[in-house]
Amino acid sequence: MKYVLGMTAALALSLMVVPAASAEPDFATIELTKVSGWTGPEGGFWSTRGGMPNARQKFDVDIRNVAGHGEQGLDLFISFPTDRLDVTGYAGDGWNCWDVNEGVGAEGIRCTQDHAVEDRQAWPKLTVETKAFSIWTQETIDVYAEADGHAEVHAEQWFVIDTST
Repeated sequence: MKYVLGMTAALALSLMVVPAASAEPDFATIELTKVSGWTGPEGGFWSTRGGMPNARQKFDVDIRNVAGHGEQGLDLFISFPTDRLDVTGYAGDGWNCWDVNEGVGAEGIRCTQDHAVEDRQAWPKLTVETKAFSIWTQETIDVYAEADGHAEVHAEQWFVIDTST
């Protein structure tokens, strides 16, 4: 009986999940917020009408440093299907952005930011403006953030381009 109890205790201990000593917590948080041209509840799908000639959709990308110390510089990749959403502009203090189309899953915009940001502070907000094409779509906007020496951080926002009449 003592042997069975000992084996049971050893098995129970071996099933405990222990985080790896080298696991690094995320260095930043990412929040996407609809600004204009999008509808839908907070935390749910964003929706917009596709193919409207002068309609534009804007969203903000807010990134906060939670590394536990100051950081300088940030690289972003904002991924979405460029055959469904066309980037018509981006704005934000100190942001340098350019369009990329390196194949499926590697299309959208890349941006860099050189501001120094203290722990628990945010980098300047980035606003992205798009134009939705007249193609029904259910997809995600994915944001990947990197800073020197840190693992990449990711956030996503599901969206729908509605083409119904």
